[in-house]
Amino acid sequence: MIIDSHVHVGTFPSVESAGHLLSSAPDVVAFRTRHRELYERFAHEEPLDNGETLIGDMDRFGIGKAIVQSRPGVGNDLVAAIAARHPGRLIPIAVPTPWPTPIDDPREPRNMMSPKGGAAELERCIVDLGMVGVGEIFVRRLTRRLHPEDIADDLAPMMEVIARHQASVQIPTAWTQLPGGLYYGDPIWVDEVASRYPSARVILTKMGRGIDHYFENCLSVAMRNENVYLEISGSSSSHLRRALQVIGPKRLLFGTDWSPVWRFVRDPAPVVLKSIRNVEEATEDPDIRRQLFGLTALSLYDVAISRWERHRQGANP
Repeated sequence: MIIDSHVHVGTFPSVESAGHLLSSAPDVVAFRTRHRELYERFAHEEPLDNGETLIGDMDRFGIGKAIVQSRPGVGNDLVAAIAARHPGRLIPIAVPTPWPTPIDDPREPRNMMSPKGGAAELERCIVDLGMVGVGEIFVRRLTRRLHPEDIADDLAPMMEVIARHQASVQIPTAWTQLPGGLYYGDPIWVDEVASRYPSARVILTKMGRGIDHYFENCLSVAMRNENVYLEISGSSSSHLRRALQVIGPKRLLFGTDWSPVWRFVRDPAPVVLKSIRNVEEATEDPDIRRQLFGLTALSLYDVAISRWERHRQGANP
């Protein structure tokens, strides 16, 4: 069974109308600047449930389960509700630090979040909503400091909640199409966080997104900290082969970064198919493929998934 560990759910009418503008990765990256009026429109729209669309793509590409999280403008409660409507297929994780909306100015102090506030939201998501871990945090919401020890200090309240629940947290690497926060895409600072909280599993998503500098720093942090995992969406088969050689398959996990925007990409291939092909091109060993496609995700989330199912059943007797 293939488990997609990196999926964003929730969409908006303006996003759904923009599919013809998003056929390639460069189209997605340039969307914010090339079509600013359309991009900014969804900041004022109510989010929609796109769970059925996701399930359709999962069935099309043979994905058994997906670990789902929010995207800008979508709250954790909606993510939990979408997952609950698709039992056995979708498992929710929390994003306690909201990503910027199109109209956010990252320089504005009002767009910062207190570290304790982020920790409290995470505790609520795990305890009250039954979420099984932490999705991609937007570090720029919690700190403006640049030294790794200072960053780790600001992330401490949230990391203490993660460590106490023996949960995992996703930290994005390289670039995003969103404004602000590019500095924190270089994961070298994560070494300090991972070493302070060895019982917390840290997942570096996108594994540097195919950029050599970021990938090498992902690899350096993972080599030094056995609680650090690398997720492969947006990466390359050559980087995956090197990661297999250096840290082995048990700390590498499959993901696609499927989202209401990225799902429209078709050139040169849909994002789900691209990630599947990267695994197939990186190794022909069936045992390693099984580890990458599902077993690593199960080792990270198996106990938590059972907890989610119990929570969901309790909420829907």
